[in-house]
Amino acid sequence: MTRNPLDSSTRTESTIDHVADLAGVSRATVSRVINGSAHVSVERVKAVHRAIKELNFTPNTTARRLAGGRSGLIALLIEESSEEFFTNSFWGEVVRGFSETIREAGMHPLMLIQPKSGTEESLFATLQAGQMDGLAIFGWHKPVKVLEKLLDPKMAVVFGGDFGGSKKYPCVDVDNVWGGYLATQHLIEMGCKNILVITGDLTLQSARDRLSGYEKAISEAGLKIDEKLIVHGDYTQVKAESIVRQVLRSKKKFDGIFAANDLSAIGAIQTLSQQGISVPEQVKVIGFDDSPVATNGILPITSIRQPVRELGKEVALSLLEVLDGGQAEDKLLGVKLIKRKSTAK
Repeated sequence: MTRNPLDSSTRTESTIDHVADLAGVSRATVSRVINGSAHVSVERVKAVHRAIKELNFTPNTTARRLAGGRSGLIALLIEESSEEFFTNSFWGEVVRGFSETIREAGMHPLMLIQPKSGTEESLFATLQAGQMDGLAIFGWHKPVKVLEKLLDPKMAVVFGGDFGGSKKYPCVDVDNVWGGYLATQHLIEMGCKNILVITGDLTLQSARDRLSGYEKAISEAGLKIDEKLIVHGDYTQVKAESIVRQVLRSKKKFDGIFAANDLSAIGAIQTLSQQGISVPEQVKVIGFDDSPVATNGILPITSIRQPVRELGKEVALSLLEVLDGGQAEDKLLGVKLIKRKSTAK
């Protein structure tokens, strides 16, 4: 008598491959369902759950991956200064979303902070020697081609952010161009005609994209792009304070500020206040991130909300998909304008 290979009575243990066969989906889809990804249709989710129940399958990700010769270690690499990492709540939310998802999959997240001036060769040699199964990279400041040459071709890699269009590795990013556009458009709608933009670190694609959104909104409104109102920042409060003082000394007129993140917006508002310039009556200010600092101060700050924790989670899910033999596609997460007092009429 021929037995059904999917009949749980004929085996001592079901595997993820058996679940995939019974449900009529790929191994990667089963992995996404188990890990709680939102990028699976309702029908496929139901099919996977039916197969899991029928086969009495218990996901034991750690045992399965260790049996396949893997270490179970997943590295999260962030290239950033200590000041930026520990003062910007953005990074805390990214790490939280990433590490929770990796742990739920039965693996072990490790976090590495690489200073901008660090030596890349020794770093990646250490990662390779440590036998990491996968690597997620955020905040890379150098050309993507340099990064691609340093990475171990056998390691699963996903970028947190678009580093300039990698053709080798998938990325998960937020729509920074649209965010910069929304921020600038809002200031224009509030009556601003001379908008100062304090950019982020322009070695990062996120900063360049937000600046592109600013320029697009200015042009579409029929306003002139004034290069003297485009000042290069670095996402820190201290730099933003210095920039606003510098522009005020130059006597350059402005009635709105688009700061590339909330910390920069706080720096701008504090400097304006010290000079006796009221926000939003004389100058309207908008930030980016919608981090906790946007609402912690005396003046709630209008900001562009990006799904920061979801960004970390989606990078982790893409990495798990690659590890399970799937092909992760690039993902672009949406942003939203959150209006508060700093831009009110």
